[in-house]
Amino acid sequence: MPYEDNELQTAIEGHQSQLSNQEKNNTPNDDTFIDDSPLYGTRASLQSAPVAVDDGKHLLYPDIATSLPLKTSDRLLDDVLCDTIFLNSTDPNVIEKGLQTSGILRESMLSYSSFRSSIRPNALGSLTDQVTIQTKTEYDSISCPRYNKIYVFQAVILNPSLSEQQISSFDDIVRIPIYHLKVTVKIRQELERLKKHVGVTQFHSLDHLHEYDRVDLSTFDSSDPKLMDYGIYVSDDTNKLILIEIFQPEFNSPEEHESFTTDAIKKRYNDLCLKNESLNKKEAPSQPDCFYTLFKIFKGPLTRKSKEEPIKTIDSGNLVLNTHLNAEWLTSKYGFQASSEIDEETNDPFTEYVPPDMVGYVGDWNKRKIRESFVKKCLQLIFWGQLSASLLTPNSSLKNTKSVKGLSSLQTSFSTSPWFHLLGESRARILLNSNEQAHSPLDAEQHFINLSVSHYYTDRDIIRNYEALSSLDPDNIGLYFDALTYIANRKGAYQLIAYCGKQNIIGQEALENALVTFKIDPKEFNIAELNEATLLSIYKFETSNKSKVTSNHLTNFKNALRLLAKYTKSDKLKFYVDHEPYRALSQAYDTLSIDESVDEDIIKTAYSIKINDSPGLKLDCDRALYTIAISKRSLDLFNFLTDECPQFLKYYGPEKLHYQEALKLLQVNENASDETVLKIFKQKWYDESVFEPDQFLILRAALTRISIERNSNLITNFLLTGTIDPNSLPPENWPTGINNIGNTCYLNSLLQYYFSIAPLRRYILEYQKTLDNFNDHLSNSGHVRRIGGREISRGEVERSIQFIYQLRNLFYAMVHSRERCVTPSKELAYLAFAPSNVEVEFEVEGNKVGSNGAAISADSKGEVTQEAATTSEEKDPSLIDLEMEDKTNSDVDKDIENVKANEANEANDIEITVGENITDLASPTRVAKIGSDQLENALEMGRQQDVTECIGNVLFQIESGSEPIRYDEDNEQYDLIKQLFYGTTKQSIVPLSATDKVRTKVERFLSLLVNIGDHPKDIYDAFDSYFKDEYLTMEEYGDVKRTVAVTTFPTILQVQIQRVYYDRERFMPFKSIEPLPFKEVIYMDRYSDTENPLLLAKKEETEQMKQNLKVMKNRQRELLDRDESGLTRKDAFLESIKLLESNIVVTEASNSEDNKDVIRILKSNIIDIDNELMSLYNDINSLEDKISHQFDDFEEYGYSLFSVFIHRGEASYGHYWIYIKDRNYGGVWRKYNDETISEVQEEEVFNFNEGNTATPYFLVYVKQGQESDIEPLKRILE
Repeated sequence: MPYEDNELQTAIEGHQSQLSNQEKNNTPNDDTFIDDSPLYGTRASLQSAPVAVDDGKHLLYPDIATSLPLKTSDRLLDDVLCDTIFLNSTDPNVIEKGLQTSGILRESMLSYSSFRSSIRPNALGSLTDQVTIQTKTEYDSISCPRYNKIYVFQAVILNPSLSEQQISSFDDIVRIPIYHLKVTVKIRQELERLKKHVGVTQFHSLDHLHEYDRVDLSTFDSSDPKLMDYGIYVSDDTNKLILIEIFQPEFNSPEEHESFTTDAIKKRYNDLCLKNESLNKKEAPSQPDCFYTLFKIFKGPLTRKSKEEPIKTIDSGNLVLNTHLNAEWLTSKYGFQASSEIDEETNDPFTEYVPPDMVGYVGDWNKRKIRESFVKKCLQLIFWGQLSASLLTPNSSLKNTKSVKGLSSLQTSFSTSPWFHLLGESRARILLNSNEQAHSPLDAEQHFINLSVSHYYTDRDIIRNYEALSSLDPDNIGLYFDALTYIANRKGAYQLIAYCGKQNIIGQEALENALVTFKIDPKEFNIAELNEATLLSIYKFETSNKSKVTSNHLTNFKNALRLLAKYTKSDKLKFYVDHEPYRALSQAYDTLSIDESVDEDIIKTAYSIKINDSPGLKLDCDRALYTIAISKRSLDLFNFLTDECPQFLKYYGPEKLHYQEALKLLQVNENASDETVLKIFKQKWYDESVFEPDQFLILRAALTRISIERNSNLITNFLLTGTIDPNSLPPENWPTGINNIGNTCYLNSLLQYYFSIAPLRRYILEYQKTLDNFNDHLSNSGHVRRIGGREISRGEVERSIQFIYQLRNLFYAMVHSRERCVTPSKELAYLAFAPSNVEVEFEVEGNKVGSNGAAISADSKGEVTQEAATTSEEKDPSLIDLEMEDKTNSDVDKDIENVKANEANEANDIEITVGENITDLASPTRVAKIGSDQLENALEMGRQQDVTECIGNVLFQIESGSEPIRYDEDNEQYDLIKQLFYGTTKQSIVPLSATDKVRTKVERFLSLLVNIGDHPKDIYDAFDSYFKDEYLTMEEYGDVKRTVAVTTFPTILQVQIQRVYYDRERFMPFKSIEPLPFKEVIYMDRYSDTENPLLLAKKEETEQMKQNLKVMKNRQRELLDRDESGLTRKDAFLESIKLLESNIVVTEASNSEDNKDVIRILKSNIIDIDNELMSLYNDINSLEDKISHQFDDFEEYGYSLFSVFIHRGEASYGHYWIYIKDRNYGGVWRKYNDETISEVQEEEVFNFNEGNTATPYFLVYVKQGQESDIEPLKRILE
């Protein structure tokens, strides 16, 4: 246990004498707070008296109204609360302006207003208990004691959101900076009495004090090393003087901070225990004990009331003193004196620490400064101590110590009321007739700051400030006028709007300054020759480089262009500068009060709501919409912008361009086709860097001009939708769709996906193998061929060759057909879905053999058809497990009954258009005998398979019908499929008891399966679960760790998303539609089998961070979980409080007191829960953000997304389509929905909104550097 006061070694001696009346008033009556255990002995002091010379009836600064800066009390208060933030800022723009060194107290509002909106101000902490420590003092003026009074207020400035910081231990407390504020106000009462109240008081900065004021402010020292910033302001009406001083923390050195840490306190105590056996090593003091002891040491001299009262001294050997702090600092740091004394009883010498004598501080400036420094020390210790005490849990044994109770009993407040009371202003009285709240975000807005106004000021006060500032600072009159205009529109104040309309503020000096800003010499240039094209060109050039253009530079150019626009009467220049997009995209979203993740429809809705609710913000909303449209490069948003703000068309309409000018802007000639024009336009629109904000408006106008001139439906539709209408394109310029032949699920998506892979498509189209030739080649190779770890039968090879020819027919048609869509053969669908072990019977017909290797005949219409037969082999669907995309009735968009009817009518003739030319092969191939029943069974199999099973089946057949490039050691065939799609992983089993006995196994993988049931927050989180280490128990090794890493990465990385699960309570499958955000580019380095020490260290560090995150989330979940009654822990406490406070509980006197105690405990617990949840929330967000950037430096194995398979619906039904990206055509995404192929915006592909049933279930990435292998559009019409 920590030491209590009764363990101190010395006794209080002395008595209290009389002081002057004023000093009595300034000294607290501390009878109830006198320490019952002494640290102090006896000494004495003196004081002196002032002389008056000022009559107090005349203004000392009659011309102060001509001084800048001009600020109001609200502006000064906000400066005080933000000053240390600027002084400690690392923002390069703040540093460039010099605000980091000068602060803002004496700076013009224009120099810092642009930064203020992004700053959360500090809080003003003060001591309301003026008995223990007096932080508010009143003095008679030395120069005019009859009429003038001096008021001094001391407080602290600190971060109000300490809960957002990582304050989890006592050691964190001392790292919290607590700055000190001293405000001295001199009131000239006689002048105040005669003051005419004309609105908000204006204060002007003062550089030199009048001698009458200087003698009253003798403690002020601008060279004080602890003084961070100061400002002196005087009102123009009564010369009320305000001196603001901000000081560094009193305990600011590293050794002082270290001395209050837990380890340092324990070490100091243990060292003393070695010298003093009476000390119990288990009873080391706590941090609150140390704070409270030091607080009492500094409070002691402040409570001495007269020189007759003995000075309390401290024995240097005092155990409490030496265990709670470094006693030598009292003399070396804190102004105490060491005095050698003789013990009267033992005659032994001893040393005492004597505090400074502060009696008579009213008339002694040195003593007054010492007193103020002791007050600052006490304030810092009080706030530190209360923060320290707040960390204690309700059950902590330290809660009931005298130190904690003493610190907690000191009444502190975080309020700005003392400021306004000190200045003699009552802000609450001003707000009585205001409908707005006392604190408005507008007060931090740049324009409000520039005019030094608050939201509640009357129109008259705002105009007074504007006129005063414009008169004092004519060079910046444009800025003040902009501020006034904005405030008028923002408040919707008609008086202000009317006032603004009457202003004509462009003078010669302002015009010349604007020209100089534009680097035009007004003395050598004829101003009459100015033209808007030249000015706009200069402006764009000078403001284009965002990294080099400072906010001050940009502001100057903006205001210069406004002035020049008005001078030249150029509406276009004025429009350009008024509607110029925001430099920061976040400001645009903040203006519309939306998040950056919302889609374009929500952006348009937010814009409409905003301008309807606040018409005065129309211009700001236009700018915000313009900014976002540029950022998103969205034609749709630009169309909406021009509809809502037709002025854009006035200056950027198609009629502003001639046809030849439009062609020149797009760099095309007049013979270029519409498709070529659009292709070049999209390259310029989507790929080129943004050099000028209006370049998109100009490009849009040029394309519109061309569309009008050519009367082009294709271009017109593109301008309206932002996408290409394939119906307006010739077939050769658009991919070929695939007709749905009946409930083929994802097959069409899969076929389009394979077609887009150029090496695979070329291989299929060039395929010319026959079964005999293929077998001859294999017999000569001398190898036993294996695929998937097993030998391949002759029947499987024959079936596979037939499958490849069917696929070749389809691909050939997709390349060469003049139709917009083609129909796959039902043989192809059957062979794709039917498992490879299902035997297929073939027969040789006497018909003509086509280029596909299949028998060809002609139907009654002369169409080319393939004959099919039936097979008796089929797989029982009941034996197929229900996997990720299991279906019992897919493709609800199709009429199943009609499909079956068509099948019956078609008999066994299976139609497919393969092109104009049919060639004969030397060797005929066989035709599969497939009936309608067998086909329907195969389609049913497909519905019960997931996409990876079908992929495996398709690729197995392509491999089976392909000659190997080589054989691996296990005789596994290595071919194009392995080259493109397969990677390898290494699985390691590491016994925990014998880490050197590692068993490894290398396996091939075709795709990675990620589980949505684990609730991953993104694709990386899902991969982490797949590759995470597992701890298992094996009979052979005991406890082991299983690790998986990729040893070889495939060219094409396929990712399956497990979405279908089985509900064991309802006995039915269900589909999870939980979003899984994925990126267009991913890096797989973290999952590679690597020996890179940096990467291994990062992986280990990340794993530890995830463990910590798991602990925090479990704790968060524990606090938020609801019981059987549906109540969280906090809710239960609140309900208990309601019950205890209600009349339902009949209480006696004793029970009533018990109830109050319980209520206090419950309320304390609620506060603790809120604080813990806030801390957990911030810590979790911070840690998750850090984890997400752990591997940013590892980008060797990069992959680019190019295909996204989509399923819309439930587990047992739905519809399939695929998105494929075409990098050869401006990175456009197309939606392949059976026979319909359409261009879509990127936002549709990356739609991670909650509740969206159209969910990705298969993602495909291509290795970076090999993106050219993806070629979705391949058309050669014959």
